[in-house]
Amino acid sequence: MENNNLANLWQSPQRQAPAAIFILIGSTAIHLIKGFWPVLAIYFFRGEKEESWTLLPAVIGFGVLSIVGAVVGYWFKKFHINNDTFVIQSGWLKKKTLSIPIHTIQAVHLEQNLWQQFFGVARVSFDSVGSDEIEAKLDALAIAKAEQLRQLLMERKTANSTGVDELIQEDPPQLAYTLSFGDLMKLSLTANHLEAFFILVALLVNILDEIKQIFGGNDYIDSFGKSVLGQTTFVLTFLVVAVVGTSLLFSIVRTMIKYYGFQLIDADQRWILSYGLFEKAKKIVPLNKVQILHWKANWLRRKIDYWTVQLQSVGHKQNQKNNIHVPVVSFENVVQLVGGYQPYEGFGDERSLMISPAYWIRNASRRSVVLTVIPAFILYFWFGNSALAVFLFYPFLVWNDFEWYRNFRWHTNDVGIQIHSGVFGRKFSLLNWKKIQQVHLHQNLYQRNKGLASIVFVTAGGKLTLPYISLTQAHRLVDEVLYEVESKTENWM
Repeated sequence: MENNNLANLWQSPQRQAPAAIFILIGSTAIHLIKGFWPVLAIYFFRGEKEESWTLLPAVIGFGVLSIVGAVVGYWFKKFHINNDTFVIQSGWLKKKTLSIPIHTIQAVHLEQNLWQQFFGVARVSFDSVGSDEIEAKLDALAIAKAEQLRQLLMERKTANSTGVDELIQEDPPQLAYTLSFGDLMKLSLTANHLEAFFILVALLVNILDEIKQIFGGNDYIDSFGKSVLGQTTFVLTFLVVAVVGTSLLFSIVRTMIKYYGFQLIDADQRWILSYGLFEKAKKIVPLNKVQILHWKANWLRRKIDYWTVQLQSVGHKQNQKNNIHVPVVSFENVVQLVGGYQPYEGFGDERSLMISPAYWIRNASRRSVVLTVIPAFILYFWFGNSALAVFLFYPFLVWNDFEWYRNFRWHTNDVGIQIHSGVFGRKFSLLNWKKIQQVHLHQNLYQRNKGLASIVFVTAGGKLTLPYISLTQAHRLVDEVLYEVESKTENWM
């Protein structure tokens, strides 16, 4: 009866918490600052205040319109549950209605940035099948109400999947994994610092470009740099050291803030992830939604036994920041966690298979042209015979291809396929047969001459490729996969 009364309350269209107005205004203010900081820089550095004041009414007018737009957007955005559909209505002049069938909702995520924590609200986002390009979210719901909505939607989904009258026995949630402060330090120190380095380099280049436009060319920058630091060489050295040091510090701090307080709760075939210091996130990952599961570690993380589990779920997009990455200490913990998707089997020589050596031989010949001969030819016009030093990299490239081939292993079982690869680091991939929607057999001209083929397994969460195996083996595997997919009655989600 309580659940029925709760469901009835959500049938009437309702708005977000009033705090949504301030959150939208804050977001608008940030976008305004990002858009107008060059104008403000001109005002403060050039000192042409009389001319700059003529821009002030335009800035104020644009800001007022943006704030009014945020208020209007809040007022006309409503949501409710209509039978078995979650409906979000928005827009004033251009109205938009987003209808999400509840049975397609895979997960409901709750997130809080500093503003939302201050107002006691949370951002609610939805993962649903077929909504990759549609952003379904509510910016500000009271915490209790957001949890209530998440629980109601998940209960409705479960009831639709199993039948209303069927009794559902769920195992009590269990805290499966946490990150201690020491674990967090290991994760931060071994993070991808190159990403932060390139972000800061791009930011520095953008700032220098803006300053150049403000002061009218390179003359001012050069004269200023020489007068302050003496020589251009010293300026460049200082900038490089500063950017490298700052990027390392930025990367470490960013990682620690992001994964602060990380917890993973195993609740009846669902992972509940919660983490974050300033921006708190609570994500729910149903394991039946996971299409392909990977875990990997770079060379340094292998040495300290630290791995990152990556989940390619329905609607997964490569290199998207919202994709699920789970940091895990020790290989044993990884094996225990992924067992709910597919039990891991070791890659021993007695049962695992290799790919054809033609893979690294062809790659070595291609790299010799693309990465050595062509660059050496181009650089020869500037550096003469010194350009031949490029060929010194060729042995390393050949060795890298050979090591990747030598470490690559794969095998199949009754459930799916498992793949192991890597040179300095290691990557493990698991794919269940029931997740496969299409399977393709590819042959280029080189493979046809060698009697080889590559197989691409296509799922709703992306692709997994098995390269350069014998054509006979490839046909046999494709037939096996098609049989397994067609003979099993299990749902792929």
